Amino acid sequence: MPLVTRERARSLFADLTHAAAVPLDPDVLLHMPGLRQHGHVFFGDIAVRCYKHKARWMYDERDVRAAGQVLTDLHVDLGDVVDVQLPAYRDIPERDPEEWHRPDWRRTLVSWMVNRARFKLFQEDRPYEEWGDWRAIGDNGLPGGLTWEEFVAYSGQARHLQSIAGTRPLELLVWNGETWLLPRAYADFLDRWEQREGELVDQVRLCRCGARGPYWGGWRRNTRTGYVTLCPPCAGESSQLYTGHLRGVLYAAHRRRGSRADDYLCRLCKESPAAAWDHCHEHGYVRGPLCGSCNTREGTGLPYLFLRLEGAALHLLECRGCLEERTLPRRFHTAVVRAHLEQTERHGRCPREPYAREVEHAHGVHRFELQCSGWHASRWTKDVTASEMAALMRAFVDAVLTAREGQPLPGPAAGAE
Repeated sequence: MPLVTRERARSLFADLTHAAAVPLDPDVLLHMPGLRQHGHVFFGDIAVRCYKHKARWMYDERDVRAAGQVLTDLHVDLGDVVDVQLPAYRDIPERDPEEWHRPDWRRTLVSWMVNRARFKLFQEDRPYEEWGDWRAIGDNGLPGGLTWEEFVAYSGQARHLQSIAGTRPLELLVWNGETWLLPRAYADFLDRWEQREGELVDQVRLCRCGARGPYWGGWRRNTRTGYVTLCPPCAGESSQLYTGHLRGVLYAAHRRRGSRADDYLCRLCKESPAAAWDHCHEHGYVRGPLCGSCNTREGTGLPYLFLRLEGAALHLLECRGCLEERTLPRRFHTAVVRAHLEQTERHGRCPREPYAREVEHAHGVHRFELQCSGWHASRWTKDVTASEMAALMRAFVDAVLTAREGQPLPGPAAGAE
């Protein structure tokens, strides 16, 4: 099988489809948006399968060439258009969770428009009570006084607002004064995508025991050969529980003679087989086995969100260096301070928790901006010195360890290196 890297596949596909009538987004070959759900990348109803080889995700060059040829030959008559019949906007809580995750390109377009209109009003720094009926559709077909230029500009700033099924619909979408239009062949192309992606997901939702998993891929497990579908009981049966035998062991020493991480269950989500031995990059100690998703959250995800995961802080303290110093890796320090400020700072007598973010770091002082979204919205700043941040870190770690009742403190195992 002639496997090629994601970068090579993207370059090859872009060359093959430069004259295609459908506006395509070759970058989806790099980002693989449907990888966990079904293991394919879609361009309309054409699915290109993803393969995992030596811990790297790749493509079969023949699949890329075949998809490129089909898309190049696809004819789109720009004069033959249809009313796309966009649905009314509905909030997520009003939807069935499974329905919300099923592909629906019309609903996606509406969400783009409404979210951009809401973001525009937020940028104008107007109080929420002055927004009025911001979902009301204007004469140009867009909500909240949004212009077409603003909508396109905003969509170009965010990758997830650029493509649907590997195509760029805004390049063909037209408002005729009464409704939105798209070329008939392109609308049919997207309709076939909805059906094809739904079929693929349904095929991979079944565990080996016959149980049917959630539509959004909650039972999909990243292994060394690719994603497999395992319900929590089957995942637990097929993986060992990590009991801390590498606590206090340096990652560099373990790599030379260590056990495989994928023999164990992820110690954070406790549902997926592990994919890697997570370790502290500042002190070098092994922390434990993590699945690909949890390892990505720890290494490159938002620290503020990672620390909200159950057991996340205790996992970081599996590093002997962090435990002894009563601290966490540096990239988590701002998140700890931010959470502390949101819990303790208030706008006057307003009971709401404000939103905090770091806006400046100079001369050892971290400046945070806090924003209250209460009735009398307000913004203010709070300076935190390096010594105050260190004290907050120690207090946070002590609170985490105190809350863990009846469990042994993480520390060096007997005979640790």
